[in-house]
Amino acid sequence: YFYFGELPLSLAACTNQPDIVHYLTENPHKKADLRRQDSRGNTVLHALVHIADNTKDNTRFLTKMYDLLLIKSAKLYPDCSLETVLNNDGMSPLMMAAKLGKIGVFQHIIRREVKDEEVRHLSRKFKDWAYGPVYSSLYDLSSLDTCGEEPSVLEILVYNSRNENRHEMLAVEPINELLRAKWQKFAAVTFYISVVSYLITMIIFTLVAYYHPTQGKPPYPYTTSSDYLRMAGEIVTLTSGIFFFLTNIKELFLKKCQGVKSLFIDGSFQLLYFIYSVLIVVTAALYLSGIEAYVSVMVFALVLGWMNTLYFTRGLKLTGTYSIMIQKILFKDLFRFLLVYVLFMIGYASALVSLLTVCPPLGTECDGGCPTHPNCRDPDTFSTFLLDLFKLTIGMGELDMIHSAKYPAVFLILLVTYIILTFVLLLNMLIALMGETVGQVSKESKKIWKLQWATTILDIERSFPVCLRKSFRAGEMVTVGKNWDGTPDRRWCFRV
Repeated sequence: YFYFGELPLSLAACTNQPDIVHYLTENPHKKADLRRQDSRGNTVLHALVHIADNTKDNTRFLTKMYDLLLIKSAKLYPDCSLETVLNNDGMSPLMMAAKLGKIGVFQHIIRREVKDEEVRHLSRKFKDWAYGPVYSSLYDLSSLDTCGEEPSVLEILVYNSRNENRHEMLAVEPINELLRAKWQKFAAVTFYISVVSYLITMIIFTLVAYYHPTQGKPPYPYTTSSDYLRMAGEIVTLTSGIFFFLTNIKELFLKKCQGVKSLFIDGSFQLLYFIYSVLIVVTAALYLSGIEAYVSVMVFALVLGWMNTLYFTRGLKLTGTYSIMIQKILFKDLFRFLLVYVLFMIGYASALVSLLTVCPPLGTECDGGCPTHPNCRDPDTFSTFLLDLFKLTIGMGELDMIHSAKYPAVFLILLVTYIILTFVLLLNMLIALMGETVGQVSKESKKIWKLQWATTILDIERSFPVCLRKSFRAGEMVTVGKNWDGTPDRRWCFRV
């Protein structure tokens, strides 16, 4: 659908009619109010951002119209900052550009440099010093990096899954240098400490699982020094599980979910860590309840725990790209393959089992002896067929029941079509899809890794309390000029 705002001024601005804009805003009879919002809470600036399509011509006219309206608003209503007005979704024009992936308008806003002294306070970029071709600039970080006090553009870029070109927007200055400064200031040290801590925890968990008692029923007594060491390891493992449970339940369920794609691609490790923590807690509950089946749950937790170490490959470009490939293949290609493959297996197993005669009940007298499994079907035959069909798919299975089928020819036809559809068609389609995925990731490996790297930095930052975030905040408070009323214009800026 077409959306040009719901006001005459928005329509004139979005259709690139500056003469009409001047007429509406300077009409002596009744001037159009630039601060007015439509039913969605959007101002004329929001409407301009909404119609951006990132093409060169579109970006040129939009940015020119955007600056025209912003300067007019500053002169007509000096006490109101039109660019900070939020719509019904709590979005400013800059936040909206970040959320919708309007990179042309986004780049213009955060790099805007106004030369007119009367409205120079509208600038977000200030030249600090210049020496020949070399110069240093100060970028206003308001709305870009808020340290958790309010929604920030940086968080929108990193955690908004609908934005397909967000990795390109993260490469725009000063966003790129800001992330680098955060990494060097606190994220790198915290990340490597987390790597060492997690590996130590997993080694302890592995030793606890390997040396768990096999005689008697849980909970086992602690009498020897090795028993007390095992108890200490169990406490460490359970503590880590509770920690991951509490931290990830907040991210997955207590915050607004960005959708299934965000959950299974961007938040895949959060989901895996949450499942891991649940398995740890269930293992502890079963152990304390005296149920020996706790070992079955524990081994799944152990496997998942070691798989989760892939999260820490984000710290390096080489391993980070490999991790992204694995995630995309697992949650995209392999998921679709398994969905179709399971349906095929169930259908063919049901058909093949139906061709076998039912085994007579025990005690039944038959002429020449009663048939028994595998010459007939019993309650376990269906599950056996599922396993045999899987073996056939990978070229390892045999089905000796063909001679026991009521119609061997039909049985053979079903087997041949199953092998063609699964082994020949589905497996080769999976290989082709995985190759395509690897090729796509390889082309944009640097950009995609940059996004994962940025996600890691913000994950670390969000784990800190707000007071600690402020102490690690990149940038400095600088007086960049004067406000419209003559007072010093002090802003938190980042030097590039």
